[in-house]
Amino acid sequence: MIGEGASAGRVLGLVPARAGSQGLPGKNVRPLAGRPMAAWTLEACRESRLLDQVVVSTDDEAVAAVATEMGFPPPFRRPDHLSGPQASVIDAVEHALETLGGRWDYVVLLQPTSPLRLGIDIDAAITLCHASGVSSVIGVSPVLKPQTFYGRVGHEGRFRQDETRPEEPVIINGAVYVGRPEIVLERRTFLGPDTLAHVMPPERGWDVDTAFDFAVCEALWPHVRGDRAGPLDSVRR
Repeated sequence: MIGEGASAGRVLGLVPARAGSQGLPGKNVRPLAGRPMAAWTLEACRESRLLDQVVVSTDDEAVAAVATEMGFPPPFRRPDHLSGPQASVIDAVEHALETLGGRWDYVVLLQPTSPLRLGIDIDAAITLCHASGVSSVIGVSPVLKPQTFYGRVGHEGRFRQDETRPEEPVIINGAVYVGRPEIVLERRTFLGPDTLAHVMPPERGWDVDTAFDFAVCEALWPHVRGDRAGPLDSVRR
């Protein structure tokens, strides 16, 4: 877990895993390929060469047990005001930084709802942030359908295409956020005018919020970490 992060300064990895998911109850410890889903994010942290320390922020005893069993330090137990459905992830970042103390050059937010991200994705985002000198980097993935497929359904059920289409549309995948702590806390977000994108394959940036998402994640897992691991031709152009 202690990597070769000297060139990038001190890098803190934070895994926020609150209990009480409304879309898919218990999703952080839902079994995925024989392990709780949160364990795959912790596995990616182990694979990283640039994270100097990893902490888990949770109010979920089951998540805390997973982290402990995997040999990570005791999780930071969230106070009540950071444990409800309205809890802000930036508040959790702030709480973790204050609890841990010390100076950190970068904080890396790694949500357990992105179990297919790899250690190389974490390190690539950190490296990009450090080499470019920007305040933050976020993980994004290309959309899966050609942009001409996207549009809106009006009040009368009529379809119209979006009038403005970026040349290469992407979505924030939620898999990795890297930022300079003082700027993240000042802005209360990892997004800013100088934020750069770390582009990831859609299968590695898959985010789980619903039972449908989880079912797709199960199907994708062999292609990312299993016996069929390798690039997927997932983006249509």
